[in-house]
Amino acid sequence: MTITEDGIMKRNVIAIIISYTMLLSCAKDITRVTIAKTPLPKNFTATDVKVVTYNGEDVACMLFAHRFSQGNVIYFEVVPATDVNEIRVMFNERIISTTKRSWGFRGFFAIAPDEKPGTYLFTVTIGTKKIEVPVVIEKTKFPVSTIPMDLGKFSQKEYLESPEVQEYIQQCTQKKQKAFATQYDDLIRGRAFHPRDVHAVNSQFWAKRVYKLYDNSSGKTQTVERIHRGIDLNGNTGDPVYAMLDGIVVLAEMLFYEGNMVIINHGNGIFSYYMHMEKLYVASGDKVVAGQQIGTVGSTGMSTGPHLHVSLLVDGVQVNPLSIVPLPIRE
Repeated sequence: MTITEDGIMKRNVIAIIISYTMLLSCAKDITRVTIAKTPLPKNFTATDVKVVTYNGEDVACMLFAHRFSQGNVIYFEVVPATDVNEIRVMFNERIISTTKRSWGFRGFFAIAPDEKPGTYLFTVTIGTKKIEVPVVIEKTKFPVSTIPMDLGKFSQKEYLESPEVQEYIQQCTQKKQKAFATQYDDLIRGRAFHPRDVHAVNSQFWAKRVYKLYDNSSGKTQTVERIHRGIDLNGNTGDPVYAMLDGIVVLAEMLFYEGNMVIINHGNGIFSYYMHMEKLYVASGDKVVAGQQIGTVGSTGMSTGPHLHVSLLVDGVQVNPLSIVPLPIRE
């Protein structure tokens, strides 16, 4: 079994049609519906996909990734030679969720940013038969910034440690924990969409960044290092923000650090979330389709200017959210 560029292109077209069909079925749950004209902005060039394949008499396996390296998401398909109802999939001795489709099984798993580079086994067990596919994971060089950023009031230690702010932060944390604890079966119907109509990154995934922290009581200024667990995309206030995948909104409201935030549960432990938005066009409980506008770019929360922060969580592991965009996900 082989995958050609033509084959991938056909899947992309089918995915768009499926998204529109799903939209019609759930339109009554959505107050404002705008769909991106195309899954990818014209200036998004990271569209190449690497493939690892296994072809046996009993089963064929294909693993797709933009890069088989730290911080990427991997999409896989398992196609047994005969119809079976259940398989067991593992990667590096971790059990991976799968979804049965008419043509076989599919699923996703994450390569953590701190996963040790090396060769790992992708294992499929069908009944008493077991196959092992070696997958080489490479190192990713994540950026490091040494210039301290001033975050305004978010750089003021007294403000952050005030009882009122601490109580609000705790309330926001509990809301996020509740949202990420929701569980759904696989809701993804096709390929992912880019979350913006223009691709312009101003802060990369897993970048180490430095922030200023002012202590007015002592007159000293400290610096704090933090890892950026998503990607910041440039934009102007009011620019559209799109859902990357089909799913159900599990949080849509103003939070302390995140500003106007939307969390979407895509099922099987996959979440995308969007921060600092000006306006929200969805509410908790809404069904959304890939490419649907969920809000607009803004600068709410801990933000120094208009932009969109977007993150992707796969089974509790943060990955580069744009690593899922070129993958040939099929229904």
